[in-house]
Amino acid sequence: MYYTLAAGARLYRITDVGAIWPTPLLGQGAYFNKGGRYNSAGDPTVYCAEDPVAAIAESAFYQALEWQLRISNHNITAVHYPLESAHQLWCFSIDPAPVIIDLMHPQAIQQFQHTPHMLLNPSLNPHGGPHRRGQPLARDYFGTQQLAKDITGYTPPPGSPDPRPEGIKAPAIRMKRTANYRPHQLALYVFPGAPAAVHVPYENRSRLIMQCEIQLRFLELSSRRAVTIQTVDIDWCKPQFRIRGAGVAPIPAYPGRPGATSYKPNTWYNVNIQYA
Repeated sequence: MYYTLAAGARLYRITDVGAIWPTPLLGQGAYFNKGGRYNSAGDPTVYCAEDPVAAIAESAFYQALEWQLRISNHNITAVHYPLESAHQLWCFSIDPAPVIIDLMHPQAIQQFQHTPHMLLNPSLNPHGGPHRRGQPLARDYFGTQQLAKDITGYTPPPGSPDPRPEGIKAPAIRMKRTANYRPHQLALYVFPGAPAAVHVPYENRSRLIMQCEIQLRFLELSSRRAVTIQTVDIDWCKPQFRIRGAGVAPIPAYPGRPGATSYKPNTWYNVNIQYA
């Protein structure tokens, strides 16, 4: 049920502009929010992916929700067009590699007693803002958040050669599936104050490979032109992304995805995201 990263595996993560290294490895974004799919509020977690498109699709999905919220509130705050946003793309490796549980592995399903389709549930927390009295603490993510607690609290039985897990591998549901390929994401847990025998902080065993700006944009549905105030139909399912920055290198093709290609700087590429 353990998933082993290849030596020097490239991991990708997207943050807001302005983040500095090694902030992306501290899990603070997950710590200060109201809880994510595989972490409860107050649990520092590093979400990342081996496939760069999986990380980009996840970020694009939430950026789409942000644009949709702004459009809904246009009478309070004006929306600025076109629908483009800037973010920070990070590529890094961790050595020694984190100990990861593959939640789709039959042994993991038996050990932690979860259903595979729970991992593929497309629901998300529908209400923005802080938690309000009367709302369930975890809302739609209760099942996967509880599963995360089971993982972080798991200790192999005495005499077992297996180490304590540091994270999980789970389906990346915001990247549209293609034939013979199921994208996945990683949730790596941070254990503040834990002894080195249990968890060496990721920032102390990582190598920064690349850092650059990544832009996301949503276009008109039929024309695929920039969205303006006169636009009627927006293509929310197929945004575009491009990387840019001084001296930025191409993103190499991810070997685990059939037909994957590299991504050059200053070139727009389509990415398919799914909502359900």
